[in-house]
Amino acid sequence: MIEKASNQTVLIAMTGGLESTVAAYLLKKQGYRCIGIGVQFFEPGENAGPFADVIVSDLNKVKSICTYLDISFYAVNAAEIFADTVLDPVVGRILSGNTFEPLVFLSCVLMELLSEKAAKFNTNLVATGHYAKVLKNQKTGSFELMVANDLEHDQSYLLSRLPQKHLANLVLPLSEIRKKEVQKIGELIKVDFSTRPKTNYAHIMHDPRMIELVEERSPKDLRRTGTIYDYRQESSLCEHLGIHRYYVGQKNLPSKPEVQIDPLKEVVSIIPFKGNIFIDYPERLQYSHALISRFVPAANLDITVPISAYVKMSLKGEKIPCRIYFKNNQTCLVDFEEIHPGLLVPGQFFTFYSRKAEKGKVVGSGIVELGGVFENGEFNTLPINKRDSDEEDNTKQTDEKLHF
Repeated sequence: MIEKASNQTVLIAMTGGLESTVAAYLLKKQGYRCIGIGVQFFEPGENAGPFADVIVSDLNKVKSICTYLDISFYAVNAAEIFADTVLDPVVGRILSGNTFEPLVFLSCVLMELLSEKAAKFNTNLVATGHYAKVLKNQKTGSFELMVANDLEHDQSYLLSRLPQKHLANLVLPLSEIRKKEVQKIGELIKVDFSTRPKTNYAHIMHDPRMIELVEERSPKDLRRTGTIYDYRQESSLCEHLGIHRYYVGQKNLPSKPEVQIDPLKEVVSIIPFKGNIFIDYPERLQYSHALISRFVPAANLDITVPISAYVKMSLKGEKIPCRIYFKNNQTCLVDFEEIHPGLLVPGQFFTFYSRKAEKGKVVGSGIVELGGVFENGEFNTLPINKRDSDEEDNTKQTDEKLHF
């Protein structure tokens, strides 16, 4: 738990949900002078698409919760910076056939905004209801982002891009307690919490509502129409209505009644400038290495030598053992201990940890540029197709890579 405060002022991001409310409640109990901040990421009336499930939906509810807790409340409009930092990259990545991790960069926008507003209240302290932990390294004086005690609900992945200037001033009241305890504390607070709808989509970028969001924020000529191809057979299947309607890993592709697409196949590649979409069986897909760009190391991390680590590829993903080889210009090569099934998509966000379980700390984060396996001395992002090189001799085959 956090230590007693001598009436220090702290700005806390309030969403109207259980976690941020309990966080504010605990801070006030500890003697902090709390100021609740409700952040508006979209202009009134704007289509928020799938972001409607993760942002503040009702500022009046947040205000009423702050009134109940007897803390001040301020609403802040962050629509412009959110559009520049998150929405525009989301649209750009989708139109390029790649992916993005908007919730990580949403956290960065939130922290930048809170820090900016905190200065106006003569304080540096800001707080959120994330399940994560920040500790000061007594030897180096730097701040380290650690996993929460409740590993099942740990959210350090979402905060892994925060720089030292933000970690130094971040207060996380839920770092030491589990979600079940948070729920019990919430029962003592007699307010109507905002709840998040449960989604069937593994990632916010896969939500169908993203299609309309992209259409509203991009010119039509960038949403290329084109052809769906069978990658293995190298044959066209049907036309499609726009690459923004598809993502790598997508199954059960929509098609015309007269066209039968194998439901067991999924999108394995999108070529935006041609409007081409390739599908294949997922069991053929695998990766053993990844090239990472925009790698941001934790403070005092020695990047002159390779390190062993565990990588998390999504908020709910498992930690996978790997070895990191650092290169120039914020790049590194990730060598996984084993070959894994599936595909790595450019734009995918990686967070690296020192340990797999308890007491693990974030050692860095980065963005996938390329992922795949080495075959026949070459690095391939997709399986090598094997075709007959001589129609008269079906036993003679050569490995040939499909070039786009």
